[in-house]
Amino acid sequence: MTGTWRSGRCARAMGLAVSLALSMALSGCFFETEQSLRAQLSETLYLREPLYFRDRLGCTAALYSLYSRYPKPGVIPVSDLTAALFLMERGRAVAFNVGLSPDDISREVIGREQRSGLGIVNAGVSGATGCLEERLEVPLYEAMLNPEVVTVYDPQARVLSLIEWEQRRVWVLRSYD
Repeated sequence: MTGTWRSGRCARAMGLAVSLALSMALSGCFFETEQSLRAQLSETLYLREPLYFRDRLGCTAALYSLYSRYPKPGVIPVSDLTAALFLMERGRAVAFNVGLSPDDISREVIGREQRSGLGIVNAGVSGATGCLEERLEVPLYEAMLNPEVVTVYDPQARVLSLIEWEQRRVWVLRSYD
C-alpha cells in the first residue's frame, strides 16, 4: 500500500512540476501584455494610443497611432541592403530607406541572407496573420505592398514595424518559431 501511495504522490508531483515548467516556458512565448510590448517598443518608436493588440501562442500583432513618422535615434537608418544585413547580424535595429515596399525588402533580404531574411518574413505577415482579425488583413496587406511605408526591423526583439505615416499609424508584428 505504501508503494502505491508513494508512486501516486510522485506522479502528481511530477505532473505538477511539468505543468509549472511548461507554463513558465510558454509564458515567455505568448500572453504578452500591450504594456510590455509598448515598453519594448519605447526604444524604437514614438507610440501614441493602441488601436489593436492581440497576442496568442506563436504571434503578436498590434496597431498603434504615432507621434512621429521617424523611428527613435537608436534605430539606424540604412540606404542599402548590405548595410542592413551587416547591422541585423549584429543585433541592431534598422529602418530601411531603400525605396522598396516591406514585401520587396523581405524578398531582397531573404534572397541575400537566409537567417536575417527569414526573421523578417517570420515576424511579418506570414507569422502574424494568426493574430489579426479578418478586417485588418487587407489594410496590412496594402501596407506590405506600399513603398512609402517605412520598414523597421529589430532582430533582438524579432519585431517588424511598418510605419504608415499617411494614416499616422504603425503595424507591429512578431512571430515565434
